[in-house]
Amino acid sequence: MTANPQPQPRDYSSLLSHSARNRMPSAIRSLFPAELIPGMVSLLSGKPNSETFPFQRILLELKPAIHPEGKVETVAIEGSDLDIALQYSATSGIPKLVDWIEEFQSHVHARARTKEANKPGEVWRCSFGNGSQDLLTKTFEALIDEGDSVVLESPAYSGILPSLVAHKAKMFEAETDSEGVEPTALDALLTKWTTDPATSSAPFPKFLYTTPTGANPSGTSASDDRKRAVLAVIRKHNLLLLEDDPYYFLSFQGLTPDADPAKRQRGKSYFQLEAQDEFGVGRVLRFDSFSKILSAGLRLGFVTGPKEILDAIDLDTSSRNLQTSGTSQAIAFALLSKWGIDGFLRHADNVARFYQDRLERFESSARTILTASPSIASWVRPTAGMFLWIKLNLPPSPSSDQGDSFDLISHKAKAAGVLALPGVAFKPPSADAERKTSAYVRTSFSQVPLDQVDTAFTRLRGVVEEAWREAGLEIPA
Repeated sequence: MTANPQPQPRDYSSLLSHSARNRMPSAIRSLFPAELIPGMVSLLSGKPNSETFPFQRILLELKPAIHPEGKVETVAIEGSDLDIALQYSATSGIPKLVDWIEEFQSHVHARARTKEANKPGEVWRCSFGNGSQDLLTKTFEALIDEGDSVVLESPAYSGILPSLVAHKAKMFEAETDSEGVEPTALDALLTKWTTDPATSSAPFPKFLYTTPTGANPSGTSASDDRKRAVLAVIRKHNLLLLEDDPYYFLSFQGLTPDADPAKRQRGKSYFQLEAQDEFGVGRVLRFDSFSKILSAGLRLGFVTGPKEILDAIDLDTSSRNLQTSGTSQAIAFALLSKWGIDGFLRHADNVARFYQDRLERFESSARTILTASPSIASWVRPTAGMFLWIKLNLPPSPSSDQGDSFDLISHKAKAAGVLALPGVAFKPPSADAERKTSAYVRTSFSQVPLDQVDTAFTRLRGVVEEAWREAGLEIPA
């Protein structure tokens, strides 16, 4: 691969969709910041008076295990903080929380907070959404017109596919290996775009989508060197990179018992790496989530990236759902401001150790049951997250020599009393409507009772063995 990383100008207006370019700002919300100007008398909005709200205080009790000494701690939300939480607020997020998160991103990813810049893309900021899924959907709305092309790592997180289908995007797959997106193959795909019959009729893609840490579903993680190589390809071909990284803090690499959460080495993000050379910034949009670390029900995620694109996302929010839940934001801020950055990292490492321990037990059971002779499965050990991506040894099907797990997992395994997701759920639909196949199955070790794991894998093995019997074949040794 020869990827020349010389920068090209960032013309964000050409990347935005027609709907994003034509979206009108909210006449009311665009003036919210002016209400904070000292001495300003606001007759602006129809905010209900907080004196009429029936809530006096929100008191949260933290689990004893959270405190280093096992103490029970409480977090209170009251006074002006509660008034702000219960009121209409800034579209991008409650200012105190946004400021905390931007400082956090600057600390964790070694990116200086920049308010002024000479070139587009140099100013980055954060915006909150109802989980990173909400922000991804709004990013697609901001970037994609009907018929636009996008490149997705394959397999890709299945949650983004319905939105891309709804936007009528043309989806193309980037090859992956044990470190995620394979840069040589990606470069070849983009270099041949206008000459390859498979892509020549489609517009050149606007972005690459990837989950670089504990990828869902494969569990793979990209090394720093791999990310640098992918970034070089992105720069060469002038794409954006959507870094969806909800499992970043659930990485098992370097997670030793005595590791200091505040000092231990973590993988560098694409957002960090793009600022570590002279070739310019502004290509990476990073998506983070509190769902895996604090609570999925809080519905809090945040996107970090070029101001020009986040402004378009915020315009969507202001006309769609106005803002993320103020109560959820206030809960998060009260907790984070109490913990500080080091306290959050300590908690995140504890969560990662929890899943690392579950993986050990889950994989041990899978190894004992699924790989007993004759083996009916293989996998690459995940380095983060909460999934084991298993390739089943299946009898050939009419459409694939490696077989297809769809019917077996969707119907036969379900009938046998075990639920999982067939691998084809993580592939974008074919343009020609031909159904794709996959021998893989995604299994999750996050919640299953550990005393039921043997039962689950025994049932899974049983339906695979039955498939071979129905085919009139023996399982290869």
